[in-house]
Formats: sequence, C-alpha cells, structure tokens
Amino acid sequence: MRFHHVVIAFMAYSFKAEGSLICESDFCVCHHNNKSDREVFGEIVECSYDPILLKRNLSLPETAYTLNLSRNSLVDVEFSLALKSDTLTELFLNSNKIKNISPNAFRLPNLKRLDLSDNQLEVIREGTFDRIQKLEYLNLANNRFNTFEKITFHHLSYLVEIVLDNNDLGPSLENNNLFDRSGYGLTHKIQSLSISGINLDTVHENFFVDAFDLRRLTISNNSLISTFVFPFTLEYLDLSDNLITEISEEDFTELLALKELKLNNLLIKDVPGFAFASLHSLAHLELERNQFLVNFSATAFGQEVLDDPVDFMLETLSLKGSRLTSLDKRLEVPFGQLIRLDLQGNFWNCDCNLKWIQKLQIHPDLYDHIRCYTPKPLYNSRVFELDEKYFTCTKVHRSHRVMVTISIISFCLLLSSLAVWVYMFLPRNHTRCDFANVYSGASYTVLPVHVSTVRDPL
Repeated sequence: MRFHHVVIAFMAYSFKAEGSLICESDFCVCHHNNKSDREVFGEIVECSYDPILLKRNLSLPETAYTLNLSRNSLVDVEFSLALKSDTLTELFLNSNKIKNISPNAFRLPNLKRLDLSDNQLEVIREGTFDRIQKLEYLNLANNRFNTFEKITFHHLSYLVEIVLDNNDLGPSLENNNLFDRSGYGLTHKIQSLSISGINLDTVHENFFVDAFDLRRLTISNNSLISTFVFPFTLEYLDLSDNLITEISEEDFTELLALKELKLNNLLIKDVPGFAFASLHSLAHLELERNQFLVNFSATAFGQEVLDDPVDFMLETLSLKGSRLTSLDKRLEVPFGQLIRLDLQGNFWNCDCNLKWIQKLQIHPDLYDHIRCYTPKPLYNSRVFELDEKYFTCTKVHRSHRVMVTISIISFCLLLSSLAVWVYMFLPRNHTRCDFANVYSGASYTVLPVHVSTVRDPL
C-alpha cells in the first residue's frame, strides 16, 4: 500500500514539474516589465547556466515578452514548451554552443527579435523560420557559416535588420547576391545590414541594386582595397579596418542622406580637398587610427565652410591616433562649430602654424593626449597647457640669406671661369681622346715630335 502511494506521489510530482512555469525554476528569474520605452508590457524571463533547461518542458507565463536563454551551453535546440508562446517578442540564444536547430523548434508567431550570435552553427535547416515569419531582427554573427545554400530569407518579409558578422561568407558572395531572389533573398525592406569580418575583398557593381531602403551598412574589417557603389539611401556607413588606400570626392557624391561615416584604420595617406563636400547631412565623422594619414586638406569639407559655416552640419569629428603633424589655420572657422573634436594621439609639430588650435573649444577630457611630438624641446608637452610663446617658427636671419646668396653666385662664377679656361687653353687640334689621355693621370708621358740623330761617340 505504501509503495502504491509513493508511485502516485512521484507521478503527481512529475506531472507538476512538467506543467510548472519556467519562473518557478531555480535557474530562472522573472520580472514584470513596466518601462515606458518598451512596446509591450509583459514578463521578462532570465534563465542562465542550466544546460538541460529546454528538456524540462517548463511553460512560459501567458504574458511573456522576453526570454533570455544565453550562456546555457546549449548544443541542440529542439521543441520545448519554453519555445511556444503567442506573446513572446524577444528570444536570446546567444553565447551557447548551438550546432543544430530543429526545424519545428520555434513556435513563436509574434517573435520580432532573435539572437543566435556566438554559437557554432554551420547550417540552418529549411523550415527553421517558418513559424516566426514576423521576425524583424536576426543576429547570426560569430558562427561558422560559409554559405547559406540551404536557407533563403525570402519568406522573412518583415525583416529589417540582419547581422552576419565574422562568418566566412565573403567567397560565397562572389557568385550569390544577398538581395537577389536567385541568391539569398533578403527582401528590399532591409534597412540595416552588418557584414563585418566576413572575408570580403570585392563588392561587385550590382551588389546593392535591390537594396531600396538600406540605411545602415557596416562592412568593416574586411579586405576591400577600394570603395564601391554605395546605396544612395544610406544614413550610416562604416568602412573601417579595410585595405583602402585612397578616398576622394567621387566616392560619396550620391550620399546626400548620410549622417554618420566611419573611416577608421585604413591605409589612406591623404584626405583630399572636397572629399566630404557633398555630404550635406553628415553629423558624425570618424578618421581614427589611420597610421599613414599625414595630410588633411583645408578644403576637405568644401571651400564655402571656411568663410561661412552656416551649412556646416558636422557635430563630431575624431582624428585621433593618426600621423598628422599640423592642420591648416583656415579650418579654425568650421572646427570652431564642432560639439566634439578629438585630436589626440597625433604627431603634432608645435610651431607657430599650430598655435591656432588652442582657440578651439575642446572638451577637457580630450586634452591629455594632444601632445607635441616636435620640436624636440617640447616633446610630450600638452598642447593646451603650453604657453603661447613656445609656438614659434625658426626665422632665417637676413645676413644669413645674404651669405647664402653670395656663396651660390661665387660657385656659379667659379664654374664659368673653369669653362672659359678649358675653352681658351685646350689645343684645338687635340681630339677628345687626346684630352682624355693627357688628364687621365696615367704614368706615361707624351714623346717629343722630333728624335735626336746624334750618335754616341765611339
């Protein structure tokens, strides 16, 4: 009889465990979201450090909004009650060891954000996204994809942002277009694309021809050696950490809506005149860690802004970590309009040509590493703490210039005198070969023309 009761109690406990809420788990914390910046009010479920959590078949609250399953060392994702909800909007499965996702695992018809980054995925099987068609954000960064041959994104018609960073997809994109229906099929609704670190070295001419509304493009940390045709709808562009050696005005002519541009750690040596003149909406510009950059043209933003910055929209500019030694004083007018200017970590030559930058309104937090590199007596001095009297240029004394001039004239006269002497005293009937023999320094002498006929006495 006792055994019978024990069996019934165990079955009741098992049923209760399988039917219990995930919030009752020792590895989960649930709290109600009542923040005004959220679209929907509901339960936020935080679960970590439980590798068998999905196998427990714990149900989500009826008002679940966010489920965080990151850092659980999950390898396989299969159907579980925790992945079935009509209210769940955000699902975080990042930072696991996921290698496989069952095609019927996700039953989340209202899911908008899915994070699968930092896993070990090589393929996504067909049908995986069939029941999450309202997805707007998908993060697949830091996995092991080298192609998407077994998946297309065509049916994700609500998708507006996708992150593919640090997957070896570059070679596959030479023959497949992310936006082409015969390729990977991202819809024309995509507004944000991140393909940083995908081993991409070429962007063919029609790569973005079907990206009608692309506003943010991150294509940093690749092997691009030149710019390409950018979508004219861009508002944000990051080209940092590529092998680009040159930029010009023509590169950005069509980007009238661009607000933020990042050109960090390139191989450029020069920012030429009018390079950014056509970017009338540009508010934030980064040119950091360009270790070959030695020249920043005074007309980089155009000629008009040097006199009247009324149309100069730039708010922040960073030139830190490059090899600039000086800046043209004409930039004082536009640079004086900036909210934030970072000039730290350059090789500044603290002479009279740099004195003007002390007038700029630079935040004290950005003072410390604006230091002199030359002249030697001022090495490592803080530019904004240096007294004005030290910003001097070496002047050449007038007497010194006179002496140099006299020396040059004397040298020219000496050369002229030597030429006259050669002309006057060189025998005309000697050939050039004779002249060469006479002055060759050889040990032989020239024999006389006549030979004595007097015989020695017997």
